[in-house]
Amino acid sequence: MVEKNNDDPTIIIQDPEVVVEAAAEGQGQDTLRKVRRTTAEIQISSSQFSGPLPPPELLKGYNEAFAGCAERVVAMAEAQSRHRQALENRVVNSNCANETRAQWFAFILALVIIGGGVYLLATGKSVQGFSAIILAVASLAGALVYGRSEQRKERSRKLQALPSQPQIPSPVGSK
Repeated sequence: MVEKNNDDPTIIIQDPEVVVEAAAEGQGQDTLRKVRRTTAEIQISSSQFSGPLPPPELLKGYNEAFAGCAERVVAMAEAQSRHRQALENRVVNSNCANETRAQWFAFILALVIIGGGVYLLATGKSVQGFSAIILAVASLAGALVYGRSEQRKERSRKLQALPSQPQIPSPVGSK
């Protein structure tokens, strides 16, 4: 939009397309030099959130959109949380059951091998009998040592992954 005062030859341009129109109409360079420039300030803001629930301001906005919407969003987040926790619980329980089952199978297998070794010893095949018994015991001991070693390594990795905790100074004179 162009505003023009008859007493003052200054043209105020509020639309950048008007400069092109003024030059095209042949008003000349003098007119264009007297144009006041207007500036526009553009402010861009961005926000984000993570987690199951949006911030309270957005929940208020949901309720303004239609009544009860915020309660529905909160209920949906609660249902999703219950579902996720149920799945995690199921995974943990099945992992424990698998480990227990594997330990029982290993125990039964070791008993069978040791029983076979005792049978071989009883039938006069002492080398094969002792080898079977030693093999079974060594396998169980090796599995135990390896399992403990892996647990220590995993604990160490988890401790390194934790953010460092600030050290709380001990009171002076306390032991």
